[in-house]
Amino acid sequence: MHHHRSVSLLVSFGAALLGSTLAAQTPPASPADRGLLEGSSFTHFPLGRASARMQTLHADLPAGTLISGHAYRRDATGVRGLVAGFASDLQVTLSMSPNLPTQASTTFANNVGPNPVVVLPRTFVAFPATNRPALDPAATFELVVPYQTPFLVPAGGGTVCVDVEVFGNQSASGTNQNLSVYLDAHELYTDGRAEQPGFRTGAGCEAPGQSLDCFAQLTLWRRAAWTDIDVSIRNGVPDAGGGTSLCVLTIGAGVDGTPIPWRTDCPFWSTAELWVLLSGSADSQGDYDGTLTGLPLLPPGLRLWCQAGTIDALTGGIAASDANTLVTPPPGVLPIPVARVVNSSNVAAATGTFSFAVPVMAFL
Repeated sequence: MHHHRSVSLLVSFGAALLGSTLAAQTPPASPADRGLLEGSSFTHFPLGRASARMQTLHADLPAGTLISGHAYRRDATGVRGLVAGFASDLQVTLSMSPNLPTQASTTFANNVGPNPVVVLPRTFVAFPATNRPALDPAATFELVVPYQTPFLVPAGGGTVCVDVEVFGNQSASGTNQNLSVYLDAHELYTDGRAEQPGFRTGAGCEAPGQSLDCFAQLTLWRRAAWTDIDVSIRNGVPDAGGGTSLCVLTIGAGVDGTPIPWRTDCPFWSTAELWVLLSGSADSQGDYDGTLTGLPLLPPGLRLWCQAGTIDALTGGIAASDANTLVTPPPGVLPIPVARVVNSSNVAAATGTFSFAVPVMAFL
């Protein structure tokens, strides 16, 4: 029962600390709740393609907004290291679409409203190299597409269609090559759930007799009335077949950093207000995949610091993972406010594929 009490303490802590953490962004982001939150995925569309057309439909941009450009940001969780700079041959057209995002057509022409504005005539746009940020999300939307002609969202609002045509690119890989650019992206769900990935940082420690550090990946799911956390552990203490390699998850409101007393090479990354013994055990490789389900809803905007680990109940052998941190999200917005239609290989195509997996964008 103390587990539930500890979760309640976290809820109270978050409510007291974070009254307005997820305030509206300037400039506005779309999806609007992702301005201060990492998206759940990444994408190479549209900038990473050598020939592509991509429309994103946005019903969450404030009425009366004057848009002079849009920007993408580097994904923080999907890949570490440097993504080299490049240039894309782009044309961008904006209009007020006749379709809501949930009703977007796979035929590009059907999503374009009357009086479309070519805000950026075809030209090369240079994008800088980006590195993995020190914490999620990236502090700025680094990959900026500036417009030559601004676009005004009318006073009555509506759905803005951003139509990006990619005619080619130049990069260290050559001319007109598809690129892995790792733009932050987010998937929206029709049932209102929200997915939040953990940001891995620091380093774990090795299981006894092993040569690789233990690490973990967490994903938080905010559902209608409860919270789930998916837990994947790798390179933990291998189980010999008796189910004695137990798996633990700690959840805290801050970073600790002190070493585990009997394993000084293993730091406590979390202040660990909550300790949870996960169901099941590690396998013979020291790996574990499971879900901690039925946790209470936490207040949006609470940054949690988590750590996973495995411990052998017979020998006391332990392996602790790296740090995982995430910010608790608000519920997903319904009706879904953003969608995209893309043809990733032919800029001249009349049709594309529809999805609610969208790049996280800022409007300047």
